[in-house]
Amino acid sequence: VLFIDEAYSLVEKDGLYGDEAINTIVQEMENNRDDMIVIFAGYPDEMEKFLNKNPGLRSRIAFHIPFEDYSSSELCDISKLIAKSRGLMLSYDALNKLDGIFETARQKSDFGNGRYARNIIEKAQMAQTNRLIKAYSENITDEDLSTLTAEDIEMPKIRKETTKIKI
Repeated sequence: VLFIDEAYSLVEKDGLYGDEAINTIVQEMENNRDDMIVIFAGYPDEMEKFLNKNPGLRSRIAFHIPFEDYSSSELCDISKLIAKSRGLMLSYDALNKLDGIFETARQKSDFGNGRYARNIIEKAQMAQTNRLIKAYSENITDEDLSTLTAEDIEMPKIRKETTKIKI
């Protein structure tokens, strides 16, 4: 089994090693079709370009399985699992804030799904640490140490998507 994530990165620059790699993979897929499974993964638009790069590639791929982006609720569940794996929990207000952030982020073309949730939790953990250091007192409880609050969740900077004008 050969799993290639972000497979389209093999063809981002013409004439380099990616073309040779694709040709080799196609040849191996043909020569070992009974003993080999190749899984190409990536974002849909980029994968379409990837499949168009080599005429023999698309015809050798029997199944195309699209995966929908996670919903905001699912991303909140993923965030809770990530936090739990780090010995943390999310306050009710933090979850509400995350839900709004995820809903907005899902509209962006470069949205990273679970990776996006992980990055937010990692930043929130750092923010929590900074918040607790600044508020240093003998009254910090175990709950304070293990709970990420809305204050710890950074609102991502909103950048406008630009559209390319083709001439």
